[in-house]
Amino acid sequence: MKKTTLAMVLFAAVFAARANEIAKFDPAMATANSVVTNGVKWIDGKYLPIEGRMFNNVDHYYDRLPCNVTSNVNGGVRSMKHHTSGMQFRFTTDSKTLHFKWMPYNANLAMYHMPSIGVSGIDIYRQDADGKWRYVRSGGMHDAKKGGSVTISWTPGTPCLVNLPLYNGIKSFSLGIDPAASVNALGPRKSGVSKPVVFYGTSITHGGCCSRPGLAFVNIVGRDLDVPVVNLGFSGSGRMEFEMSKHLADIDASCYVLDCLWNMNKAKNSFDYHDIRDRNDPIGVVKERYEPFIRALRKARPGVPIVMAEQCDVWCREPNAKDRFIRALYEKLIAEGWKDLVYLPKTEMYCGDTEGTVDGCHPNDIGMASMAKAFGAAVKKALKLK
Repeated sequence: MKKTTLAMVLFAAVFAARANEIAKFDPAMATANSVVTNGVKWIDGKYLPIEGRMFNNVDHYYDRLPCNVTSNVNGGVRSMKHHTSGMQFRFTTDSKTLHFKWMPYNANLAMYHMPSIGVSGIDIYRQDADGKWRYVRSGGMHDAKKGGSVTISWTPGTPCLVNLPLYNGIKSFSLGIDPAASVNALGPRKSGVSKPVVFYGTSITHGGCCSRPGLAFVNIVGRDLDVPVVNLGFSGSGRMEFEMSKHLADIDASCYVLDCLWNMNKAKNSFDYHDIRDRNDPIGVVKERYEPFIRALRKARPGVPIVMAEQCDVWCREPNAKDRFIRALYEKLIAEGWKDLVYLPKTEMYCGDTEGTVDGCHPNDIGMASMAKAFGAAVKKALKLK
């Protein structure tokens, strides 16, 4: 049996198991996966091949973290785990038209420095014969109660990728296709990487503040390297609590990327951080948490590469105190014999002029492209990709 065929069989089995599991708890869902109305066959997103969603024990289907995240992790993470940043549907279909509709989790559809398509919308890519993913169209919304919708023409058989909202979640998602058409999962990637690259970090990792979901640097890295990704960026909340190392380790990853330094400031200026010994130390949080975190992650997932990223800085100046601390830690771990540990300095991130941000900190689309180049190179090195 060819690898592609085997992958399709395995996906079909998982697909059926998911349907049975959902139907067990909600009998109405047993027939809700395919409904034809007005000449369109609608498929519930819960029955589409999805990536970036790694947990089944969740409060809501599209959550990024499980329901057992405790108060030992800050409230920002517990709230923003409902955001769908990094999640994407990847499939092929013989339909000539594609319809998408979704309902947002939160009523706040945009931010003052980030448009509604990036916060709450979707964007759609096609894969051309050369293997490259190319942007097709975005879909946004103006009314949270009505939700979002977009319809596009499609060349049957063309692989499709749909990026979900970055700074919002979705209550529901449906794909509409021609009545006689079908949807199938894509085969194995040419990169050979089947396990996801897991990014854990801050608002910049989360996706702030690009214009549409596909331009978040995590999503760009996924497309450019042809690898699955998981986005665990949490705006203002990537604080490396020890419990988070356990949630990351619960994901069978090909690589972990740690990019939390922007959020690891003095404990006295934050909340829920009762465990820091010296609350006035500017890098007390980093000193207290980084080494136990990375050691726990490596112990739980030995042999899985880890990327240690410095604090991204639009000015690309010299390392700060947090950078110097993790550089020393990196050298210490290498001296201990650690393998598959990659260090990413800030000078590789925001390069060139200062047009790469919306506010002097968060990257715009130009900045995201620069970040993707730097993080992509680090992940490529970690995974030993050609």
